[in-house]
Amino acid sequence: RREHYITKLPGHKQYFPLGCEAAAAVDWALFFGIPINEYEFQVKLQQSDNPDFGFVGGLQGPWGQVPPYSYGVHAVPVAALLHEYGIPAVGLRGATLDLIKEQLSKDQPVIAWVIGNMVAGVPYEYTDKQGNKVIVAAYEHVVILTGYNEDSIRYMNNGRFYEIPEEIFLNSWGVLGNMIVMMDN
Repeated sequence: RREHYITKLPGHKQYFPLGCEAAAAVDWALFFGIPINEYEFQVKLQQSDNPDFGFVGGLQGPWGQVPPYSYGVHAVPVAALLHEYGIPAVGLRGATLDLIKEQLSKDQPVIAWVIGNMVAGVPYEYTDKQGNKVIVAAYEHVVILTGYNEDSIRYMNNGRFYEIPEEIFLNSWGVLGNMIVMMDN
């Protein structure tokens, strides 16, 4: 299909300064009929100094930092916690635009890790206390992808919809290695 848009996605503004992942996860879950309390989801997220394993830092920290400072969390811990609520979510790195479009065409929105409101960014290799390496970037953020046409991507950020050229999305999404949470099907 050349274009597809999901229109009935609930959305709201994130509650915590660094709570974009929890805010997007609860909007995403509600789309699939599972109501989750955003505060509860946020505090249940594993804590870690590595965003691949858990939430890094504090919720009230300034946005735009990288670990070990307050940062946020990557896809796998978010998907794992969604599983605890009975949602068959999967967190992936290295996803493709084709995979996203396939999900969207099945009316399944996708949570994507981007930089800011779809801007460019600089990947940075961080080594956690255990010696694991992870790619992080300043202004890490998540949005929910809701549609596409031949040359643009539509997404929701903090309850508002935006549409941008595909190449701008790919540039921003690529910084953290094309990371998503999607329905496992």
